[in-house]
Amino acid sequence: MKGGDKEMQPAEVAGKTCVPSPKIFLGVPIHPVSPSQLVDIIVAWGKEPGLHRVYNVNVHAMNLAQDLPDFKSSLQRADLVFCDGFGVKWLAKMAKVHIPYRTTPPDWIDDFAREAAKCRQSVFAIGDEDGVADRFLRLLCSRHPGLIAAGSHHGFFDKTGAENEAVIEKINKSEATHLLVGFGMPLQERWIEQNAHALRVRVVLPVGALFRWYCGFEKRAPRWVTDHGLEWVARYLRHPVRHFRRYMIGNPLLLARALRFRFLNKSETSD
Repeated sequence: MKGGDKEMQPAEVAGKTCVPSPKIFLGVPIHPVSPSQLVDIIVAWGKEPGLHRVYNVNVHAMNLAQDLPDFKSSLQRADLVFCDGFGVKWLAKMAKVHIPYRTTPPDWIDDFAREAAKCRQSVFAIGDEDGVADRFLRLLCSRHPGLIAAGSHHGFFDKTGAENEAVIEKINKSEATHLLVGFGMPLQERWIEQNAHALRVRVVLPVGALFRWYCGFEKRAPRWVTDHGLEWVARYLRHPVRHFRRYMIGNPLLLARALRFRFLNKSETSD
């Protein structure tokens, strides 16, 4: 892909789906994939053996990656990392790293479900309070006949020991092709990394608060707001105390880090 002008479909080499080479920003690989490319890749990987990890980065994730070495390592090991925030897209551009697309799960989850339904693929949803993941999955499958609801589980369980092993067994017995994990960053990525060896799904995606958004338990800002990089403002105004550190401190912090990257040329790509 050159300059993001032309959209390429996922190529296949020796029967395996390939993705565009990543751009490196502050040591984090970010793949320049459009929403439709992303959906095609996720569906294609659902047909291939082995576990594929599809992660995402917003401003919060980029700051976590600078502060938490294990989180940055998980992003570097992922099979695909997409840009899930205008802040990352804009600050990367300021640092002369071209990331042409920003996409977020609430915007493409129905496109994924529609394409996955054509292949009779199945989804297991885990996360949030009891009943939320189940409601999300039932709603998603009702809107996209053919998509299989493999199962669901809440996110409030012991992430180690016997209880965790029972949850892993439940997921594997469901024979789901795709696993959506909604614990929030960095817990969801850490849980995936710690249990990747045991998971028998083909694609795993951390999705944050997707289940809650999709079910309408929390309302997203209007489309004209989300499409112009102002969703964080709406979220902050709705929950100023909860999101103060994430946005009021996190946004300027990543700006400072991007400026350092740009003007001092102190790339952290080798960290």
